[in-house]
Amino acid sequence: MKLTRYICLMTLSFTLVWGHALKKAADEPTFKSNSINNSEISARSVDNRTDTTTIFLDDMEGGTTDWTFGAGWEETSSSYSSPSTSLHIDDDNYDTENSLLTPTITLPDATENELIKFNFDLWCDLPDFDGDGDNFLEDYYRVEIANLDEQPIYFHTSTNGAFSGSSWWCADPNIGGYSDAWVQFLDTPTISIPTGGGTLSAQMKWGIEDPAGATVAGTCTNGWDAANVRISSDDGVTWSLLTGSDLYDFTCGYGWIYNDPEYDTGGSLNQVAAGWGGLQAWHLVTFSLSAYAGQDVIIRFAFGSDPAYSTPDDATIDGFRLDDISVEDSGGNVLFEDDAEGATDMVATNGFEYQWTTVFYDYGDDSRPGGVNVGWDTYMPGDPFNNNTQLDITEHSGADVKFRFVARIDDNDDGGNGSGLYIDDFHVWKVSLEETLPAVTGVYAEAGDGSVYVTWNDLNVGSGGDILYDDGQFDPSQSIYMSSGTSVCGTLFDMPFGATTVTVNTVSVYGDENLSGTTNIYGYAISLSGPDANPLYSATVTTTAGQWLEETVNWAFTGDFIIGYEITETIACAIDSDVPGDQAHSWTNLGGWQDWSTIANNYGLTDGEWAIRVNVDVDGADAVYNVYRSTAGGEYNLMFNGQYLSDAEYIDNLVENDTEYCYKVTAQYGTEEGPMSNASCTTPEAQTIHEIAYDDGEAETSTNVGSGNYMAVKVTPLHYPSELKRVKFYVPTASPGICGVRVWDDDGEDGLPGTEWTPPSGVIMQLAQGWNVKDMSSLHIFIGGGDFYVGWEETSNTPPIGIDLSDPDFRSYINVEGDPPVGTNGEWAYLYLDGDFMVRADVDSGVLAIDDDLVNTIPEHFTLKQNYPNPFNPVTNIVFELPEFAKTHLAVFDLTGREVRTLVNNENLNAGHYRYQLNASSLPSGMYFYRMMAVSDVGHIYTDTKKLVLLK
Repeated sequence: MKLTRYICLMTLSFTLVWGHALKKAADEPTFKSNSINNSEISARSVDNRTDTTTIFLDDMEGGTTDWTFGAGWEETSSSYSSPSTSLHIDDDNYDTENSLLTPTITLPDATENELIKFNFDLWCDLPDFDGDGDNFLEDYYRVEIANLDEQPIYFHTSTNGAFSGSSWWCADPNIGGYSDAWVQFLDTPTISIPTGGGTLSAQMKWGIEDPAGATVAGTCTNGWDAANVRISSDDGVTWSLLTGSDLYDFTCGYGWIYNDPEYDTGGSLNQVAAGWGGLQAWHLVTFSLSAYAGQDVIIRFAFGSDPAYSTPDDATIDGFRLDDISVEDSGGNVLFEDDAEGATDMVATNGFEYQWTTVFYDYGDDSRPGGVNVGWDTYMPGDPFNNNTQLDITEHSGADVKFRFVARIDDNDDGGNGSGLYIDDFHVWKVSLEETLPAVTGVYAEAGDGSVYVTWNDLNVGSGGDILYDDGQFDPSQSIYMSSGTSVCGTLFDMPFGATTVTVNTVSVYGDENLSGTTNIYGYAISLSGPDANPLYSATVTTTAGQWLEETVNWAFTGDFIIGYEITETIACAIDSDVPGDQAHSWTNLGGWQDWSTIANNYGLTDGEWAIRVNVDVDGADAVYNVYRSTAGGEYNLMFNGQYLSDAEYIDNLVENDTEYCYKVTAQYGTEEGPMSNASCTTPEAQTIHEIAYDDGEAETSTNVGSGNYMAVKVTPLHYPSELKRVKFYVPTASPGICGVRVWDDDGEDGLPGTEWTPPSGVIMQLAQGWNVKDMSSLHIFIGGGDFYVGWEETSNTPPIGIDLSDPDFRSYINVEGDPPVGTNGEWAYLYLDGDFMVRADVDSGVLAIDDDLVNTIPEHFTLKQNYPNPFNPVTNIVFELPEFAKTHLAVFDLTGREVRTLVNNENLNAGHYRYQLNASSLPSGMYFYRMMAVSDVGHIYTDTKKLVLLK
């Protein structure tokens, strides 16, 4: 039976039993592939940028006194994302809405090329989000933000829809109406009402959410968004409702209650909770002021909106308008009037201490981040399905802000009782999107005899031509198509830095062998914030099964671009799965651009390169290159013959054998020079250096000889004289340690070890699992004839040496204090096993000699593993594997990209398994990254980066 994987496009209305109809997260779009099962895809937008700066990070450790805890919120150690503490509210707090406020956070200014965003960790163990199954949300949470430097005031004079000339309008002109969670006031100055009383009159018009069907469990709500008129006779301390010739539509507006519970039954503001709603054209409304005869009063026109359904949802509900406001005494004399023209004494204010804006709301379904059974998760930009989906708060740059987590729990647990909502690791950060001069990558220095050949990845692509990322081989069972609706598969074509004009001459797409036909191709520009949502170009094409279609388009771009291919239920996009996903250029547009590799890896879909190709012409400035060299650990200096190179290669003939040289390369465009690349180091040496080995590379067993005792292997050079360059020891276990390397002449009794050629204390060597290499060239040990011995003196923490039991050469010896059979009386004797110690020597004997029978046992892949423990304090372990001899660099970076700790500094390492211990006691708490780069001697390049968290 064939299995299919679906991505459905559906939108459900999910309604709060305590409020408005809110949209539940859409059932995620579902792709089909003939070789995979159904899978829902997250809408998360993944940003792999590392050029971020932390603005605020709180892991809730060390106290949270600067947070403001509403009823039910608490610190807890019962569950957490970071080491020991999170903030929590239990869902046993029935029929409540309680808030948690962050400290005040000062946001820096942001340029037009910078964004400010936030993320946090959570576990939303609120299973009763739809307990009765009626598609009405019950338990949920929302996140809001308040700009403390701005209290937006929306009552203003405007000609938009005015009664005459200008009118007062409570609205945001940028959206043509009002938004959610507003409370806005327009007050008269103090007016003295004479003893004979008076009358208030005003022209009024409103477009406000219809109150029909309004109800909120546990409240007096019988209307939604609301407007009313109030009066105060004690200088604004208390307020009473004014009821006029147009009676109010309801007595309890949720637009008031949502923003302040005091408007609910029994609250101090319940008497002013009435309001108008619906649509009402201009009309005159009058109010008697006889009850306030002889008093000084302030009259207030008020508007309030609840958390959902406003002008963006319905353009006809565009706010509250007023004109020709007049207060007259009983004799018709005007006491106050305002026609919204010219100067005015009316005062517009915001009704909040903080004006909260909803960033998003979410709930505990397992399809949502941190859902009930998902457990701890990081809520990232792209995760929300409503409102501010990218968690972008750049509009508040340069201001002080607060965030508010609001947990709404209904009056029962008919959907289950969980442990509640947990919040941890709240992080605000800034990312720079400005394209900077690129760093040269892939620098690799290859040593020769008296020379070094340096290469790097070329940043120039000439004048264009064909660009293809696939290999032309596509398995039709892996092609991607839709279960319903449409989507766009896009290939991002990365143009070189400095390109100013790019012309796409032709677009080629491959017709899927099963689902081909008429569809559309698109061309999208890439802006600083990512791929544009809307295409610049489109064309209709008809593909043929199993054939490439080349379409002439002549589309112009100014830099990087995406070519999209529309897929449907009957049109599939072929994919080359041989390309590693992290190297692919594939994207998809499911209502927003996402990196296809992330989707594929997270949900088991086929990853690789889409079958999309282009032919381009590229104009712009090419880079030239500068090469810098460090000799024997010294400073980097620009090579006189390494300036303004047009090719991505450099040959350094000004070197001496057996001296280490390190190289860095920069790219230069015009007079601007980019950053230095990572270093690549190597040591040129004579071509006659070769390895002498008597083991087959596989350790069947291992042994220790004890602290203060010795082991050795007899080595016979192929030619004389020979010079010892390096020694190698194989450790099969994961325990690191040290030893004292020893080298002896064979002038002892019966040709055994005699004169020691190493210093009296030996050469101290760090040991780890796998092959360990020690450079001995500085000792200038020459062998004029006969044999010599290589071994070590053990210490108390020396790990066991590997022993090869296959076809022994009987060249292994031990020297152990004590009587036999445990010891050898402090004399040299054969190893007690028929085997060979895994000890090798690199010698220069003037003739290259390699034992072709040697086969090394090595890991299958380059691997950088996740550190453990993580998070940690202050010590953690980092493990990596090398399948072949490679120059390796391992370092730790902070969030700014600054290298804060170097663990392996471009060392030549043999194939094997390595574990390095990081002690971060001198580093501050926070998030860091560790990165490994390995370049093998056959040109294989491997890089990987992982995150670690230090929590003190």
